[in-house]
Amino acid sequence: MSLDGPITSFSELPNPPEEAARAAIIPAPLEATVSYGHGTSLGPAAIIFASQQLELYDNVVDCQVMDLGVITRPAVNVSPPLETALTRIEAAVGRELDAGRLPVLLGGEHTVTVAALRALVKRRGADFTVLSLDAHLDLRDSYEGSPYSHACAMRRALDLGLEVRHFGARSCSLAEMELIRARGMEPLWAREVHNDPDWLQKAVAGLEGPVYLTLDVDGFDASVMPATGTPEPGGLSWPQVTAWLEAVCARCPVIGLDVVELAPLMGMTAWDFTAAKLVHRALGLALLGGPKPSHGSER
Repeated sequence: MSLDGPITSFSELPNPPEEAARAAIIPAPLEATVSYGHGTSLGPAAIIFASQQLELYDNVVDCQVMDLGVITRPAVNVSPPLETALTRIEAAVGRELDAGRLPVLLGGEHTVTVAALRALVKRRGADFTVLSLDAHLDLRDSYEGSPYSHACAMRRALDLGLEVRHFGARSCSLAEMELIRARGMEPLWAREVHNDPDWLQKAVAGLEGPVYLTLDVDGFDASVMPATGTPEPGGLSWPQVTAWLEAVCARCPVIGLDVVELAPLMGMTAWDFTAAKLVHRALGLALLGGPKPSHGSER
């Protein structure tokens, strides 16, 4: 199967009946504002293709995640203009919310998150927190002439009245640093995760109520995930990211999630598989509310 071929269901299992689906995977292959490396339009198909090789059973959640009722939708039409593409993504997410399903958005660039957040805010208000795994703060008001640049995704979340908590960041502009200081925001920087033995407790301190998980794969160190358009050294490991996901999902209900910014590297499928494993793990933890105590973390 080529990455420009037809989208099949996530993992090797067929889609469940609509009435049995608790979560919906929504590919959104948007690539409109990338500013360095390219290829995010191929990310969703690469993730789904790699997912065919996943073990169905996840020892952390102690089940076959796809048995929980996960349906895969056709890719959203993301042809320009950008605002129209975002409206289509928002509608796709909204349909799943209206049906009572957990939306799982596969990007594409980080801008797709804005559409998902719009859909959620329209239906429930700003009663939830956005948890952002990312090498960058993405808090620019505009970048390269666009307020909908991937570098502005979390600024648009703030505009929607949402609280944003960053995890694993290690790069930002001076204006972004001034903004977080003015607003009293406290990102958990990657260097703190590496150096503070109490980082996990700090990551979830004071966190309560529903959360939306936005997982930019560049939150990982480039040695773990080089297949992304804006890699940064000093990033997080697989055990650190999954420990954070386990702690968050055990503490808070997850009302939506996305995995974004995979830019596949030709002939190097390990990174596509890593992204697919991230989707699989996050989905299982979100639906089951954390790891099973008898099995626990991979740490």
